[in-house]
Amino acid sequence: MPADHDPADFDARIEALTHALEASSDAHARTAARELVSLVLQFHAVGLRRLLDILAGAPISARQRAGSDPVIAAMLALHELQPPEASAETDSEGVIAKGSLLHIRRGADAPPTTAIAFHHERAPHCDMCGAEVDEAHHHYVDVVSRELSCSCRACWLLSGSQARRESLRAVPDRYITGAFRLSDAQWDALQLPVATAFFMFNSAVGRTIAFYPSPAGATESALSLTAWHAVEQSNPWVRTAAPDVEAILVRKNPREGERYDAFVVPIDACYDLVGRIRMHWTGFDGGDAVRREIERFFDGMAVRSGRLADSVGGSS
Repeated sequence: MPADHDPADFDARIEALTHALEASSDAHARTAARELVSLVLQFHAVGLRRLLDILAGAPISARQRAGSDPVIAAMLALHELQPPEASAETDSEGVIAKGSLLHIRRGADAPPTTAIAFHHERAPHCDMCGAEVDEAHHHYVDVVSRELSCSCRACWLLSGSQARRESLRAVPDRYITGAFRLSDAQWDALQLPVATAFFMFNSAVGRTIAFYPSPAGATESALSLTAWHAVEQSNPWVRTAAPDVEAILVRKNPREGERYDAFVVPIDACYDLVGRIRMHWTGFDGGDAVRREIERFFDGMAVRSGRLADSVGGSS
């Protein structure tokens, strides 16, 4: 990589190559390549952790140089490691007196992830390699049990290479939106009792299923497939949602009574919304706190979502 190369471009190239690997028809080549990349990443992670331990006792100037280097920052972000900081508590000689520089976090150059409202008795760990991860991290989903498992960025980039079960799928981090055409009559035909719901194609049952958030958690709703197909015909771009790992999140916009908003999001983002509602719900109707939290959530969706052209997917 040239010295002036953008680390974000390098990171994107890694993702593209790992996705291309997963698409290869040569099963033996995929297995060998996954194992090779996994070993290289593990080797680099061990070396980077030792380097951070060494820098913990280095002069402030050395920590500043290492922490401000964009390539070093990108390498650390790949393993969700924190660059060395010069602001740590120091003694009179500029050497760290206590504390460790080794913390797990989301790197500045890494793509955004969803902070699931899970409560851990201890810091969450990657279920693939055991590395500690921050509260905001990637996930795998078991397409049979629907359970989420935590993943560090390195294991997530390798997709299925670290999966312990064939039913595990890496949850992507794509957020998109587009012009959404939906009438109140169409929404009523979906037979949903609330103004927010998410729709996901479940490969285990071979059909789209609907859920809506409630104070009790995510509630599955009996979905009329005829009504849902009518929504898809009016909005073909929603068909781009990947089975099991992405969902179409829809809500009636409270600021504009006749407008509905829709986003294709990672499935863990939907669980995030469910967790927020459970956490903030009070009284019979949820209260003002939960309404404010829902607004913050959807404002965040609008900011991070890329916009699709109206013609995506054509019409049928």
